[in-house]
Amino acid sequence: MTDGQGVTVIVPTLNRGAHVADCIRDLAAQDHRPLEILIVDQSPAPSGTLVGLASAHGDLISYHKVPFRGLPEARNYGAQCARYDAIIFVDDDIRCGPSLVQEHLRTLRLPGVGIVAGGIDEVHDHCGKRMRAGTFRRWTASPLRGFSSREEHDAQHAQGANFSVWRQVLAAAGGFDERLNVGAALYEELELCLRVRKAGFRVYFKGAARLTHLAAGDGGCRVKDLSSYVYGLAHNRAILIRRHVPVYFWPTAVARLALLVLSYAAHYRASKAIATGLQGFAQGWRAAPLPVKCTRFDAADSPSGPGGLTAQPAGR
Repeated sequence: MTDGQGVTVIVPTLNRGAHVADCIRDLAAQDHRPLEILIVDQSPAPSGTLVGLASAHGDLISYHKVPFRGLPEARNYGAQCARYDAIIFVDDDIRCGPSLVQEHLRTLRLPGVGIVAGGIDEVHDHCGKRMRAGTFRRWTASPLRGFSSREEHDAQHAQGANFSVWRQVLAAAGGFDERLNVGAALYEELELCLRVRKAGFRVYFKGAARLTHLAAGDGGCRVKDLSSYVYGLAHNRAILIRRHVPVYFWPTAVARLALLVLSYAAHYRASKAIATGLQGFAQGWRAAPLPVKCTRFDAADSPSGPGGLTAQPAGR
């Protein structure tokens, strides 16, 4: 379907091999046009498969090999490169049907909507418990997912594997905060959604804007070292608490985080994770009042690999 409003789908990727190639092929088969598929490749070496796809579909697919690593940075870079103002972010290990882009754009056009959280079928999710999608419990600073729902309603946050945003809304919120690029970059999309809501825009869940998340075991931004994971968890959760939780809920939110850290330490019999968690929390607490860090990428509109790309860190 041809529509006057173009859409850019941004796919950050890191060492995902065949998974990302399948993802790009599904996106290329979308019904919606005009469409741009923008790949931000943070892998050590360029992907011959992705370069080949971009060469064969030059009007549709752009391939950017970048020298940095980090999901928030990749999202900021992609948004600055994007050809169109309607932007969809998906993970590199997803599969989707041909109506994904249409459903996102249709929902972005609802009054006041700044971000659309899409529905997600998790391949490895065998939990029967269902909840309202995209809920953020302020008293514990806990995000609840529930994105397998097929309903639609206002929400408080999206999941990074499948969400869309207007470029001007992203700019108004200051971009993705690269201060959360610690460990597995947990909560980076949640923190953006909370800032977007504070800026006066709606976050809306649309179950029909749907894809399947494979949760591939290789590649991506997973952190295999427990200490690094717990440090990032405590660091980023501290930022969430200080920025987005009312002061009177700080004790319960910090207590919940402490319980999480203790649970990891007990489960893996790694007592040093407690000290690591305390260090991460202290660093995150100090970072929370600082301005949003969003790198401004020079030559970001050129899909020519790392040569000539420079970065200028900037606060909001």
